[in-house]
Amino acid sequence: MGETADMRTGTDGGRFSRAVGGCVRIAEDGVQERIETVALEVPFAVSIDGAFCDVLSCTPRDLEDLAFGYAFAKGVVEGPEDVAGIVVSELGECYGADVHLREGLRLNRGAPLGSSREATRTKGSLAALPPYFPAHMVHLPDGEPFARQAVWRAAEGLAARQRMHRETGATHAAAFVDRTGGFVCMREDVGRHNAVDKLVGALSRAGVDPRDGFAYLSSRCALELVNKLARFGVALVATVSAPTSAVLDYAVEANVTLAAFARGNRFTVYTHPERIS
Repeated sequence: MGETADMRTGTDGGRFSRAVGGCVRIAEDGVQERIETVALEVPFAVSIDGAFCDVLSCTPRDLEDLAFGYAFAKGVVEGPEDVAGIVVSELGECYGADVHLREGLRLNRGAPLGSSREATRTKGSLAALPPYFPAHMVHLPDGEPFARQAVWRAAEGLAARQRMHRETGATHAAAFVDRTGGFVCMREDVGRHNAVDKLVGALSRAGVDPRDGFAYLSSRCALELVNKLARFGVALVATVSAPTSAVLDYAVEANVTLAAFARGNRFTVYTHPERIS
């Protein structure tokens, strides 16, 4: 079979981004209000023959491919001939897919994980809640603003402290920085979630007040990471890379300031810019 444009790019017509107004780019040459484009991140519930399996985090494009790939990776199907059809549904910015197996396949290989009742409950909860909001939301209080120079200093100083990354090129870093930009604590790990967990663990065990600084991450600005830091009480999270729509929605509600693309003497504030002076 020859390769097609659809095979190469996955252009199935689905949305993949959202325009976000009110963002503020802060650099040495000044402050500029901007409209930024962020990647959509949505919940995607996968079922097989009506039995709920999992909720994935995804970009809402090529969802039939994603559902088939999930079933293949789990060993439920071996090829396209095992699938009778895939039905994709949409509830606002929540999505789902049901993979229908060919007749007799489920009986031969056993029922997939989950149940139709779980699928119904999951679908209902996704319809009722904003995408990816954790079960236990926090709402941080307003506090003293952070100087932009502190974020610049953190962005300039992290790489020199990442010994594991210098030697392996395979680790993420999570740092807690004081209000002057000085490094209080930094942890590395091959997993970005582990790096943040290590940081929160170290800070909590040492009795550090989260109001005395902010977090700077070498990884993408992911919702789960920001939620972990917010639960500890960190109100400003700066990251090297971009946020997604899901983490922005969360940060607005949790009163967390997100500063992304923090590299050198510049960064872009996506939520609650009033915390940056």
